[in-house]
Amino acid sequence: MSQRELHEHRGYLADERKVAAYRAALAEVVKPADVVLDLGAGTGMLGYFACEAGAKSVIALERGDIIGLARRIAADNGHEDRISHVRALSTEARVDTPVDVVVCDQIGGLVHDAGILTCFADARRRLLAPGGRLIPAAFRIFLAPVTFDRGREAVDFWSSKPADLDVSAARVVAANTEWKYNVGPDDLTALSPGAELAAFASDHDEPIGGSAAFVVEEAGRLDGFVGWFEARMSPSVTVTNDPWSGERIDRWCNFYPVDEALDVRRGDRVRLRLDLRPRLGVVSWSADVTGERGDRRRYRHSTFRGSFLSAETVGTFVRDTPVPRTDRLDVLKAALDLIDGSRTQADIVEALDDRIGTTFVSSAELEAFVRNVATLAR
Repeated sequence: MSQRELHEHRGYLADERKVAAYRAALAEVVKPADVVLDLGAGTGMLGYFACEAGAKSVIALERGDIIGLARRIAADNGHEDRISHVRALSTEARVDTPVDVVVCDQIGGLVHDAGILTCFADARRRLLAPGGRLIPAAFRIFLAPVTFDRGREAVDFWSSKPADLDVSAARVVAANTEWKYNVGPDDLTALSPGAELAAFASDHDEPIGGSAAFVVEEAGRLDGFVGWFEARMSPSVTVTNDPWSGERIDRWCNFYPVDEALDVRRGDRVRLRLDLRPRLGVVSWSADVTGERGDRRRYRHSTFRGSFLSAETVGTFVRDTPVPRTDRLDVLKAALDLIDGSRTQADIVEALDDRIGTTFVSSAELEAFVRNVATLAR
């Protein structure tokens, strides 16, 4: 676990362009006496920049175990008196007084896919003071038709027979998946310059739609579309993950494939429509390709078709079916009854230890169950 998290946060800290952009944006936006809320704080870097910018205090929200390390880093850098570390999801957190600034780095390749829009919309409704500011403040998203070998292989693999097995049932899933790749100009070829499909505030969690028309400038193979963003961090600071920009930050781009690759010629026309549903996490894209001779090819895709929804999972969505009584449900009721304000988690585990070997396979599983119940009860 520590290896994965250290590698992830090392990447965040080592991205000099992104780090400089957040530092400059906080310096521009934060005012003396501001209270700043850092969502998904990780090691706490953005909170330190807020302190540098003059923030009165910072609330660093982090749901992971790295919060303990963040507290030590804050102390080592002389910020422990102004940064409060709170272990919680932002959508479950409460603040005593609305904050002045909310900052977050949970930006996906096409913005929505790392959760920033829904987190910021929730923060705007519940946690941010009237007139409060968000960093980033707004986004623009772009897509371009591309030849992309890695993206094509990710789809076409499922039409092969690895280990002499027919796995073609997965091809529909692969062709309707929102793929994520760290790419630069040497990794893919744009068949036409990119186009802006939408612009929106960073707390916009309503449906986002847009369309663009492309004229093929370089003959090649249409594998799909690569998408990226431009983020307005503050009035004078922007960042982008544009794969063709020499100023791009180290953030993945999203690849939206077409089911079957298509050879296109210079002058062919491609029309793309995109529909994002941030709250649902569903993306739909369609493409119409028209050749010089009037021949036409249509593609329709949605990540809904790219999900692994099973009949068992869908069954849990049915609301008019009685909820079955199970051993684990009985233990949950017992655990909730034991939470009376005087018992510790260890006390509750001890009271339920007769369930080890039946409901729970080990004491560790019971302890984890009690921790989760205690967290839910907060």
